[in-house]
Formats: sequence, C-alpha cells, structure tokens
Amino acid sequence: MNLLRDRRIAALLTAEVISSLGTQMTWLVLPWFALRTTGSPQRMTWVIIAEILPVAVLGFWGSAIAARLGTRRTMLVCDLARAPLVAAIPVLHEVGKLSFPLLLAIVAATGVFLAPYFGVQRAVVPDLAGEDQGEVARLSALFQAANRITIFLGPPIAGVLIATIGTARILYVDAATYLVSFALVLLFVHVPSVALPADERGILAGVRFIFRDRLLRLWTPAFTALDIGWQLLFATLPVLVVTHYHADPHVLGLLFGGLGGGALAGAVVAMKIAPRVEPLALSSIAFVCQISALWILVVPAPWELPLAAMVAGGFSMSLVNAPLHALLVLRIPRNVRPQTLASFGVFQCVGSPIGLVLAGVALAHYDARSVLAVVLAVQTAAIVMIVTVAMAERASLRTATVE
Repeated sequence: MNLLRDRRIAALLTAEVISSLGTQMTWLVLPWFALRTTGSPQRMTWVIIAEILPVAVLGFWGSAIAARLGTRRTMLVCDLARAPLVAAIPVLHEVGKLSFPLLLAIVAATGVFLAPYFGVQRAVVPDLAGEDQGEVARLSALFQAANRITIFLGPPIAGVLIATIGTARILYVDAATYLVSFALVLLFVHVPSVALPADERGILAGVRFIFRDRLLRLWTPAFTALDIGWQLLFATLPVLVVTHYHADPHVLGLLFGGLGGGALAGAVVAMKIAPRVEPLALSSIAFVCQISALWILVVPAPWELPLAAMVAGGFSMSLVNAPLHALLVLRIPRNVRPQTLASFGVFQCVGSPIGLVLAGVALAHYDARSVLAVVLAVQTAAIVMIVTVAMAERASLRTATVE
C-alpha cells in the first residue's frame, strides 16, 4: 500500500497500535478492578467518570494549548505525561497505598491529556495525506484498522492477563506503550507547522466554528447523546457479565474483542469503499445497521448471541467512522481544525459523567439488560437525529450542485 511507504505514516500507525493496545487493556482493567475489589457498580462508574470529567471541564483549554503547540508537540507531551501517571497505579497498589480516592485522582490526571490528544490525533490525518477527501478517508480507514486491531486483541489479552498476573500489573504494560509511542513520534513523525493568528488560537475558536457551521451545529448535541450511550453501554457490559455470565472475565474480553474484531473487518472494507461512496449516505446506512445489531444485546441468550451483536455493531461502526471522519475534518478550515475537533470531542464527553452516575445508580437497582434497553433507546434517538440531518445536508448539497 502506497500510504505505508511514507515513513511518517508507518511510524504513526505503529505508535497507534502499540499505544492503543495498552489503552484498550486499561479500559477493561480499571473498571473490572474497581468492580471486583469493591463489589460496587457505582464505584466502577466513578472510575470511568474520573477519566472523562477532565475532558469535559478542561477540554476547551486543552484545544487552545494544542493549537499553540501544534499536532506533533501535543502528541509528544500527552504521551510522555501519561506514562508515569498510569505506572503510579500498580506501584501504589503493590505497596498498599492505593486508596479509592487516590485512584480516582490519578485516573483524572490522565484524563487531563485526553482532550488535546483527541483533537490532534484526528487533525494530523490531512497533514499527512493532504486535503483530498478520498485520500483522507482512505488514511482514516487505515488508522481505524490499526486501532481496531488493538480493540480486537486488547480485551481478550487483558481477560487472560487478569487471570494470570492480576489487574494492577497490566497497567505497567500500558505505561510502557506510551513511552514507545513517544519515541516513535519523536524520531519519525514530522508534520508542517501552521502559524495561527491570536484570535484563532483562543479557547473558544473551535466552539465558534461549530456554531457557525450548520451541520456541526445540529450534529453536536446528537453526537453528545450518542457518546453518552456508548459510555453507558461499556459501563453496563461488565455488570451484564457478572450477573448473567458467571462473572467470567474471558466472556467480558470476548465481548469487547468482538466489537474490535468486527470493527477491524469493517475498517478493511471501509478502506476499499469509503473513497468511492458519498460519505453522508454511507455513514447513514451504517448507523442504522449498527444500532439494529446492538439491540440484540437485550435478548436473554447464551453469551454467543451478544458476541455476534458486538461483532456486527463493530463492523458497522467502522463504516460510519471512516467517511464521517474525512467529512468532518475537511469541512473544518485547517487554521481552526485542532481546536474544533477537540471542542467537538469535549461536547461529546460533557454529558457522559452525568449519564454514568445515573448508570451506576440504575445498575445497582435494575437488571443489566433493562438498563441496556434504556441506553440503546437513547442511542437510537441520537442516530435518528444524525441520519435525518445528514440526509437534509445531502439534499442541500445536491441542489446547490445542480444550481
């Protein structure tokens, strides 16, 4: 593949795989660790909240910092900062000093670096591939494939390692992956820097563009609701496994791994068709397929059926993300791209802490499948909104082209 002949892209893909593999294991390990050591779904959700809340509270400042530092420097700072923070969790656990409030504080500190990293991780794609939508979609799909490999491998590996070396020690692996990612980006990934006027580096530059753009203005609240639904789904799955599948960590790993495996297959397909298919149409169809598959999770059945649902949902998810990512990135002017993408990510995360608090309460009083049904209803409503707006925008673009 020609894209991989670019040393910057190859190095960045390698860094993505290594870093995301550790992160995917951590996303499984930390909630499982909290759930099994405390027996409390509420405390499990507080661990997830601790990582998301700083994004919502500090995300706009993070996007402004990313605009000043540039994409490459921001990635380096975020990787280097997160390595010792993640490593501190198993160190303190082994010496008996890891209280639950301290765990929340450390997890929150790692979350501080998510918003700026989130913005530049997307913005760097056209810096490497140029401004052609087909090439951006192809490279986005390639990055998705790399990321989906880690979703496919990370949770099952974590499920095995939980039973062998324990949850806390897996975090050493995650800390090391950040250092490896830092080294690869430092040595091989160089992107052109863009000098921005002062008014385009401000805290709210990205927010202003979102509210000026018709599509983003309408999509932002819908994607916020959709992301709340994903966070609640991920929080509910461990409880589903504990209550209905004999608390088997291997089943939990397979469910998350199934999502990653389906997403990996979808990313491979997306690399072929995303550059050639109109992005609003492809993402709308894939959204409908995705939510239809996930509704199978509420059906009482052996674990193989929810596994099939996660595989199908993951496959459709990749067909959504590649064209949608290319459309969003290229719709935003380059001079406000990091701020706007980071701000869009902040809006997606802003409702998650409240939703997760409610999920913790609901999971303590209601069956996990009942909670999942409510979560999927929220996601369905959000997807209806996204698809409706997408079809209206598509019709508007066709009319403008004809005129």
